[in-house]
Order: sequence, then C-alpha cells, then structure tokens
Amino acid sequence: MNRALAAGATGMAAQQAVLDIVATNLSNVDTVGFRADRPEFASLIDESGSRMGAMASRSVRLFSQGKIETTSNDFDLAIQGEGLFQVRSASGAIAYTRAGNFTPDAVGTLRLPNGASLVHVRMPLGALGCTFAEDGRVRAHVQGAAQSSEVGRIALYAFPNPAGLRLSDDGLFYPTSASGRPARGWPKAGGFGVVRQRCLERANIDVMTAMMSVLAAQRAYEASAKSVQAADEMLRLANNLER
Repeated sequence: MNRALAAGATGMAAQQAVLDIVATNLSNVDTVGFRADRPEFASLIDESGSRMGAMASRSVRLFSQGKIETTSNDFDLAIQGEGLFQVRSASGAIAYTRAGNFTPDAVGTLRLPNGASLVHVRMPLGALGCTFAEDGRVRAHVQGAAQSSEVGRIALYAFPNPAGLRLSDDGLFYPTSASGRPARGWPKAGGFGVVRQRCLERANIDVMTAMMSVLAAQRAYEASAKSVQAADEMLRLANNLER
C-alpha cells in the first residue's frame, strides 16, 4: 500500500476514535459519578521499522475529581478525594461506584437508580432523618428516641490500578486482574477522601477542554483526509504517465 495513503487513512481512523470518545464523555457530562475516558495512541510500524501512521490503541479511564454540587437531599452523597463506594448490584454481585444519588427503599436499604444497594448501611424503619459524617458514620433519628443512634458506617475502597476496572452496562465498576484487589479504609483516614452529605459528584469532564479536543480532532481528520486525496491524485498522475 502507498505509504502516504496508509498514513492518511490511519490518521483519519485515529481522529474518528478521538471524536467518538469525546462525544461519549460529553453525552455523560450530567451523569452522577461518571468517569471520563482519554484516548491513547500507538505508532504503526512496517516490516522495515518505518512508521506508517498512528492508531488509537485504547482508551484510559480517568479517576480525577469531578465537580461537587450541593443538593437538598439528605441521601445524596459525594466523595471528595480518593475512594469508591462499595455496592451490591441488582444481580447480587459486589461492585464499586462514585455515584452517590441514593434513595432509601421500603426496608431502609440505600439504593442507586440502577437498583444497586450501599453495603453495611440500613436505615431503621420510621427514621425521621439521618446524618452522614465526613468519616462515614451514619446516624439516624428515630421517632420516640431522645438521641440519634449510629446505624452503620460507610467504608471506601481503592484499587492499585483503578483504570483497570471493568465498566459494566449497569454503570458500575467491577474488579479485574488488571485493577488489582481493593484496599478498604475509612473516609478521612489513610489517604481516603471524605463523605459529603447533601452533595453529588458530577462527571469529571471539563466541557471547554472537551470541545477544544473536538475541534482539534476535526482539523486533524480534515488534514488526514486531504493527505489521502493528495496521495490518490499523485497515484492517478503516475498511472497516466505510464500510459
């Protein structure tokens, strides 16, 4: 294959991959706890060791802090700093998430919109209110009791390589051999972040930066397309000369 054609074609494919990833990030800008992806590239090398272009080899999930917004819901929780909530998915498997838009069900279990439940915490029936301390301790106010009582404590979890976690269709992260085994700790201790009540963490996406990435990818795509057109024209002229 003509080297110029190959470089241009692979460049177009790589920039299309960038556009796809950025578009997915932007479409989830309001998704609670969403973690953005970043594309990574690799050079294509031919048998002689010469570069023939580039390709999007993979995308890496970023676990940087997202923007924390204040809400009026007692059961909205956000992690400021390192850590993940441990939940039990609707299918019963243990999973992890940064989303904290919980709602108590009929038996006091705190659930996410996808049906996953927060582990080790259950609100007592008839609870009039609750408080979530920065260190994860949960206290409930029950009718007839003079003082609130502790009903559980939220632990946080960290992985040696969080980018290796598998994102499932339910929006939860599942451990893999690449992510390593989770380390458990309490909020506000051991390098873990703090729990913020009446707060939600939005997606860790900077919209302006993402839009600039879209423009850069579009221009690079157009440049690669023009190089393909130029290479095709040169081949056409060469073929005509041979005749």
